[in-house]
Amino acid sequence: MKIIKLNNLDHPEVKRMTDRQGTPSAQAGTIVKNILIQVRSRGHKAVEAYAKKFDGLKGQLKLTKQELNAQAEKCPKPLRTSFNKAILNVTTFHNAQTESSWKQKNPGGVILGQTIRPLNRVGVYVPGGAGVYPSTVIMNVVPALVAGVKEIVAVTPVSGKIDPTLAYVLKKLNISEIYKIGGAQAIAMLAYGTEKVKRVDKIVGPGNNFVALAKKEVFGIVDIDMIAGPSEILVMADESSDPDWVAADLLSQAEHGSGYEAAVCITTSEKTALFISECVKLQVANSPRKEIVQKSLRRFGRIFVVKDWEKGIDLANNLAPEHLEMMMTGAEKLADKIHSAGAVFVGPYSAEPVGDYFAGPNHVLPTNGSARFFSPLGVYDFYKRSSYIQYSRQAMIENGKHIAAMADSEGFFHHAESIRKRL
Repeated sequence: MKIIKLNNLDHPEVKRMTDRQGTPSAQAGTIVKNILIQVRSRGHKAVEAYAKKFDGLKGQLKLTKQELNAQAEKCPKPLRTSFNKAILNVTTFHNAQTESSWKQKNPGGVILGQTIRPLNRVGVYVPGGAGVYPSTVIMNVVPALVAGVKEIVAVTPVSGKIDPTLAYVLKKLNISEIYKIGGAQAIAMLAYGTEKVKRVDKIVGPGNNFVALAKKEVFGIVDIDMIAGPSEILVMADESSDPDWVAADLLSQAEHGSGYEAAVCITTSEKTALFISECVKLQVANSPRKEIVQKSLRRFGRIFVVKDWEKGIDLANNLAPEHLEMMMTGAEKLADKIHSAGAVFVGPYSAEPVGDYFAGPNHVLPTNGSARFFSPLGVYDFYKRSSYIQYSRQAMIENGKHIAAMADSEGFFHHAESIRKRL
């Protein structure tokens, strides 16, 4: 990995890291828009045609209960135990995020409040092209279930039979409405609905470039979680850190496969930087995913050497990474100074995969530096909130003149008349 001695945040490599997202081709945008138009106008016929063309669909679009049960039974029992424990951990964590409606009584007979209700129907996109990710199902479905969402529908590209582990997790979470479709066509089906599939209120779950573009296009017709970019990790390490562990954690994100993943290390020691770089080199040489990780590391694999942790913290907050590991001495105290990161992993045993699979917090995290303003997916993303306003006659008499005056000042005659008639 390339080692850079950093004196200030204006270094060109820092800017390059923050601007690393790939630019979608104009052709991809045109394809996506055409798919959306066709599905919206032609409905289910277009959906099935695209599923056959792009996903290799054979047979029915909807996965039957018998298919789901048969494939779920093939999931190895030890793996079932692991996923069961993960589901329990994720559920326990997300139970702490629930919200309740509230009202407050104010003087003069005024009652104000907020009503919290779950979304009615949510669509979960489950990637299934380059790989199968049952953990993604857990992270997207569990917070929706905890929020009280009544209907959850899953879509995943399946040409033949659904993966047994994926089937097991879907069954375990009681997801019975599943469609064998992916790409922009799946997003269009969820957003617009067809004669056979009800539209959803929100779409969550990561996908390829076509999925991301489609989600962006339908936002406003439905809600979405976020536009997921390439994965990223930032590891903060010093001479007390095991360089082999640091290297392994950096490669855990470089292996995702798009070639735009960022694997960044910040250290206060040039000696540590050299050790980590050598460990990365050795692990890559022996990796079964050598070509994939090399592609990411060449582009966005960097080790920054800073003079102290004050500079290191500034750099980390500037990069606002999806995953931030703190493996240096005093990590627990320094963690309080991190204000922009999707998830913070403190201590040498808090490896990034702990959060990806098992600990409990959600692994759907903001990417491309968007941790500056976005948060991890949570129960709060599956609520809708309504304000509650109840005014008494006395409150209208006391405040009506102020309301009418404000409306008049903005030139809204009928707003003001609505109040004056009550006075």
